[in-house]
Amino acid sequence: METQTKKVSVIIPVYNAEKYIRKTLDSVLAQNFRDVEILLAENGGEDQSAEILREYATQHAEIKLITCEKRGAGAARNAGLELASGEYILFVDADDYLPDPGTLEKYVKAAEQTGVDLVVGNYARLWEERLLPAVKHRAFSVYSPSSEEFRFQGFFGTGTLSYVWGRLYRRSFLAQNQITFADLTYAEDKLFNMECYICGAKYLFLEDTGYIYRRNKESISWQYHEDATENWLKMAHLLDKWLQKQKKDEAGYRNMIWYTIFFAAFFDSKMEYVQHKKSVFAIRRVLKKYHQDALGREAFRKLSDRKHALPIRQRAWRTAIRVFSFGMTRRWYMALAQGIKILIDSRVDERFSDTGIREEQ
Repeated sequence: METQTKKVSVIIPVYNAEKYIRKTLDSVLAQNFRDVEILLAENGGEDQSAEILREYATQHAEIKLITCEKRGAGAARNAGLELASGEYILFVDADDYLPDPGTLEKYVKAAEQTGVDLVVGNYARLWEERLLPAVKHRAFSVYSPSSEEFRFQGFFGTGTLSYVWGRLYRRSFLAQNQITFADLTYAEDKLFNMECYICGAKYLFLEDTGYIYRRNKESISWQYHEDATENWLKMAHLLDKWLQKQKKDEAGYRNMIWYTIFFAAFFDSKMEYVQHKKSVFAIRRVLKKYHQDALGREAFRKLSDRKHALPIRQRAWRTAIRVFSFGMTRRWYMALAQGIKILIDSRVDERFSDTGIREEQ
């Protein structure tokens, strides 16, 4: 039987989500926009998620169940993309929800009127039942998409463009450019969105808060990963190959690789420091790994070179990137480790995130 085409395919990867999946599904089912299929990509797990999904599927014809052979949110989303019939794709995570029944209708209407490939709204974070606003997309969306400020703030400074959840994608754009999720341990959505950007996606930014992101300490994003460094470096190398494939290997785009490595080195250092009982030697080991990679060495060499432009508006970012990268080229691992330790212990690093120390307030 031929699959009936729908306007929107909502793809939800599900793994050990029994605590939150009902609220997630109820928020999608409550949307005013009805021309929808809901693809639930069940990704294994040890809880009652599968039973809950089957319950909802028997009650709602628009729900389709997908059993994934491969683990990971990226593999689950790819499975959903393969079966999606919608003109548009909306990704939702299994522990998040849509706060407004009119969100999907607004997004589709906006996309139809403008012909864009990607609709991005604002979102809020849910921290232990407290809603905290994230940095608004106006921190970067007011700049030209071709500018360094748009790229830096969108993917790194605020990070809003790093996430696939709560964004509406034109499926034909993804198919035409063969954009799918890479085989990464986590943060595969960052690379996915970078590939969209490099392929010239047309964006529309809406002021509405259309999505609630829940901090779930049991999710992959918040867990310690032994292969974190290998994962981030793999992402950087995949991004390098994508730039070459798209013939957009000029300096402005390559800066995205360098920034990825810079932020990854610091993020990994923090995770290792915490995991290994505040050991500066753990940080030192991480920094050495990044410098041992050829692409890592190239990144720090470029970012430390004053002849290599860093057209970022915030002086604090430019200084931090230059100083850290210069130290890495000189292999001052222990000195950098001590500096990172001070930033973490004093919680200065949290002020650079879109939630910061508000989480503890």
